[in-house]
Amino acid sequence: MKINILKEKLKEILQIVTNVCSQKTDLSILNYFYLSAKNQEIYVSATDLELNYQTKFLTQVLKEGEVLIPARQFEKIIDNFYEDEVSLEIRDTVLEIRGKNSVSTLPGLSYEEFPTFTEINFTKYFEIDNEIFQEYLNRLSPILTTSDIRPEYSGIYFDLNGENLNLVATDTIRLGIQKVKSQFFDTNIEKISVLLPKRLIQEYQRIKRKSGKLKIYFEENQVTFEILNHLLTAKLLALEYPNYQQFIAPASFLFTFLLDKNQILQALKLARVFLDQFKETELIFNFKDNQLEIYTHNELLGENRNKLEFEVKENNLTETEFKIKFHLDFLYDGLAVIESEKIFGGFFTGLNASTPLYLKSPIEEDFVYILVHR
Repeated sequence: MKINILKEKLKEILQIVTNVCSQKTDLSILNYFYLSAKNQEIYVSATDLELNYQTKFLTQVLKEGEVLIPARQFEKIIDNFYEDEVSLEIRDTVLEIRGKNSVSTLPGLSYEEFPTFTEINFTKYFEIDNEIFQEYLNRLSPILTTSDIRPEYSGIYFDLNGENLNLVATDTIRLGIQKVKSQFFDTNIEKISVLLPKRLIQEYQRIKRKSGKLKIYFEENQVTFEILNHLLTAKLLALEYPNYQQFIAPASFLFTFLLDKNQILQALKLARVFLDQFKETELIFNFKDNQLEIYTHNELLGENRNKLEFEVKENNLTETEFKIKFHLDFLYDGLAVIESEKIFGGFFTGLNASTPLYLKSPIEEDFVYILVHR
């Protein structure tokens, strides 16, 4: 095999390949990726047996062939390669990496030893604009980051029923529900509920992509993301996801309120200076003055009290004050991703004897963030 390829194109592919290749495994073969050159086209694939990656693109093929290449060592060479075009040539199973003034070699492996991929069935599909899907993921990303608290829920729950699609994330401390309007997607699937694994979502987000479409193909045991000429395939696990539907619109609230988003975010930023290792802050709602006090205490640094006004929308409490504690970062995350000048909030009961906080935009019903208190 002998090919000429642009360094930048190679770097783009290797960034994905090295993330997919297993870093800790007894199966050293998984630290290699497969490269094939045929008909003026390059085909690349990598796997850690849980996530598969495939891509192909045009380049100058001088001699056809195929080989397995150690991913991380190859990436380090290309990162430090100072010429714009790279020549790759296989002599037996040794890979020569050449420029005009430099040459490096790496031992390859016989491609017959590489794991085979399950063939993708492109029949059942879901299609959505990349930019729109990324916007939805951005709202759920804070929860996705900590979803490993409960590994069985680590990912984005994809719940499609006719024209109704909900994207859901939870770490059991907080819950995010993103409703997707039917005009934003196209599908030939009537109903499906699966957990899109966290690894799949992460690698999708790492792929450099222009505006375009994401296609998702669903099969019984696997799911595939197609972005431009990239294919990412992950296994699907059977699970019973929590009944999130009951939290989309609680039947009744203890009280509801409106807050200025910028004011509370600024107050929380100041409170963050006084956090201790538990990152706890207290919210004190005073119904006499319609003031919310944000109180944070640190035995070493002192304390911070910050007051701001809130508007009561509904109040079923007889008390004149309501106190509750939250993880400050988790509270900040929920407020920050809601895209409106005002925040609608409320407290309800019925979740394991706790009083969760319900947050959303007062003018949009498409995103809900729910946080359980400390």
